[in-house]
Amino acid sequence: MTIQEIQRALQAAPFEPFRLMTADGRNYDVRHRENLAFGGRGRLVAIAMPDDSFVTLDLLLVTAIQKPIPRRQRSRGLT
Repeated sequence: MTIQEIQRALQAAPFEPFRLMTADGRNYDVRHRENLAFGGRGRLVAIAMPDDSFVTLDLLLVTAIQKPIPRRQRSRGLT
């Protein structure tokens, strides 16, 4: 994944939330432009998490961008 690909998703108008997928199978949702920042001369990406923490990823570990973010399915109780 390149910084340019992520920047294109970030700068899309209108903005559409997207998911960054990593080599180890983890997913990170970017729901607002302000939730993502670049650092380390463009090699690192920081993503704000819902609990006011953040995660920093090496761009080399990001394998894909998923758009749109899949909706969560409602769980159904057993009858």
